[in-house]
Amino acid sequence: MGIIISGIAIAFIINTMLTYGNVIKTNLSNDSWLNFWGSYSSGIFAVVVGYLAIIYSNRNSEKVIMQQDKLLIHQQNIKKLDEYNDCLKNNLALLNIVDVMGITVGLDHQNISLSKSEICQMKGRIYATDLRYRYVFEVDVQHQKTNLEKTYEECWIKARIGLSDLLDQELSFIERVNQNRYDIQIKENNMHRKNILLELGKQAVDIEKRKLFLQEIKDVNMELERLDKKIFHTMMMLIR
Repeated sequence: MGIIISGIAIAFIINTMLTYGNVIKTNLSNDSWLNFWGSYSSGIFAVVVGYLAIIYSNRNSEKVIMQQDKLLIHQQNIKKLDEYNDCLKNNLALLNIVDVMGITVGLDHQNISLSKSEICQMKGRIYATDLRYRYVFEVDVQHQKTNLEKTYEECWIKARIGLSDLLDQELSFIERVNQNRYDIQIKENNMHRKNILLELGKQAVDIEKRKLFLQEIKDVNMELERLDKKIFHTMMMLIR
């Protein structure tokens, strides 16, 4: 717009100088002046048309960019809602009673390590699922939560804590089973040791050596008694 105003002002000043006061002396004919003013006016018109074309192009570009931004925001919102729905599905899948019972009730006593690995994997799934759910629910999807969503979140927290506690109990059970098996093995080793000491005591001729064997047998008997109590206590806890 400044270019247009400047062009008109310059033309007005030149015309005034030529018409009044004879400030600028020239021998140009009227035809030459008409050609000059025609060219000058055409240049001004071309500038005006070019300026308007640029404005029109910029406005169209702004409209296209705004439409693309709206489309991108719409697509992002759809993606966030899809992620939100996936989180809810993952929560339900994690709390599938069949899978949970398959791990807890279907505990493989012949392969405790495998059962322990499955429980640890499920505890890892609880953490990963809850972490993703919290991010999507509280950060990614920005909208006012409905009462139903708030109720769902409360139920999910209770269910997550309950499942985690159940798996912790199963891990504790497995640890007790492992400890019980270890104690039984130690008991068997001590019984074998006791039998060897009894045979050595019978064969010993020297009285002092026989006393040493008897003392070792006494110590082994005390250890066996301690192991029996421990094994019995563990068995009582396992069958509760």
